[in-house]
Amino acid sequence: MATINLGSFPRLLEPGIASIFGQNYKDHPAYTPRIFEQRNSKKNAETSVQVTGFGLARKKDSGAEISMDGSKQGYSNRVVHVVWALGYRITEEARDDNLYNEVINRLTPRLARSMRVTKEIVGHNILNSAFDPSVTYGDGVSLCANNHPTIGGGLQSNLAAVAADISDASMRALYYQARLTRDDRNIPIDLQITNLIAHITKQFDIEEILKSDLLVNTNFNNINVWKRDNIVKGVILTPYLTNENAWFFQTDAPDSLVQYNRKPLTLRTYADDATLDMVVTAHERYSHTCNDWRGIFGNPGS
Repeated sequence: MATINLGSFPRLLEPGIASIFGQNYKDHPAYTPRIFEQRNSKKNAETSVQVTGFGLARKKDSGAEISMDGSKQGYSNRVVHVVWALGYRITEEARDDNLYNEVINRLTPRLARSMRVTKEIVGHNILNSAFDPSVTYGDGVSLCANNHPTIGGGLQSNLAAVAADISDASMRALYYQARLTRDDRNIPIDLQITNLIAHITKQFDIEEILKSDLLVNTNFNNINVWKRDNIVKGVILTPYLTNENAWFFQTDAPDSLVQYNRKPLTLRTYADDATLDMVVTAHERYSHTCNDWRGIFGNPGS
């Protein structure tokens, strides 16, 4: 068990230290609340069940009976909440002899910071494993795949047909792919793009594509429709994507990417009577999942 003792901060036992650094860096904002719909949970796990609508109407001849159709249950998606925890232990001697108590006062906020960053990484793992066929969801395939099974519409895809780095052309292709998506009964649905999610290193490329007055990187005088029609409502540039070339269009499909919050971040401080150590712990319980794949369309990049 790791314990903070006199040897953990030897220099802080000496008088005359000019400053203490390494703990006051500015953190990235929280990205997962923008990516995932936030829901509270009071159970050990959450299960979502797909229910399909009806197919198209059928021609009725004079005197003939009306054709009947049925609504069916599709796949179900279940996610179990996980507890994430971390803490530190500091001896009584280290507390007594530390001439710079402010470093101790900074440890608990740093513990909370570790919990926040952990939650970002866990949430982003949904996107980082989006193209991994071994990570599947309720319909039995990966998050971004070209073989999502449907009840009456064959196989559908939310995976870019051509793996390509982000550009005007690759964005157009994935945009139309999302716009042409159908429901499980093969009826067209009106998906709109809400967010473009990409690695933070793609900032300049994305800014040029979306915000130029004219079509970017061409000699033509074409207007930039991305900007004119505000097609992409938001841009999320995150450092937590492990593949810098992967990027995603998020849509307004309901009940897609969800973060279930089972227990909020809880900090606890107590004394160990046997050792006189002070113990500080933090724990939180939550989960991330995707119910409807139509909420995210991905390109792994080249």
